[in-house]
Amino acid sequence: MTKDRILVAFDGSAAGVAALEKAVAITEMDDASIDLLYVIDTRSYQVGFAQQPDVDGTILYNAETRAEIELEEQAKPLRARGIEVRTHLRFGNPRTVVALDAPKDYDSSLIILGRSSKRLTSRMFIGSVASFVTENAPCDVLIVANPNA
Repeated sequence: MTKDRILVAFDGSAAGVAALEKAVAITEMDDASIDLLYVIDTRSYQVGFAQQPDVDGTILYNAETRAEIELEEQAKPLRARGIEVRTHLRFGNPRTVVALDAPKDYDSSLIILGRSSKRLTSRMFIGSVASFVTENAPCDVLIVANPNA
């Protein structure tokens, strides 16, 4: 039997930290491994149908560097405790990457993500990542309450 793989959608927020903490608790009981995923939302670098004129490779590079540092800061102490953690950085729409692409690529048996604290109007406009993931993921999904909401 293969080891279960838990996909944790992580964005550096309190909700993302809560999701990771829940995954750690599960791995300690079930000897699963963690795929820690950070998705840089490329939609935030576009206005309408055109790329913003002031967005260049430097901005995306800086976002990528910050995300890689954040992932390693979260993974390093877990690895020191003997937890198997793989870090992943992807670009795209977080909804489809978390719900469809990553679970297939990493053979996930469970997806854990934090519940967004975005306001209702924002969720209605851009849609909730959590809602999309629960409706479209090929595996079980666990939504962790945001401790700061």
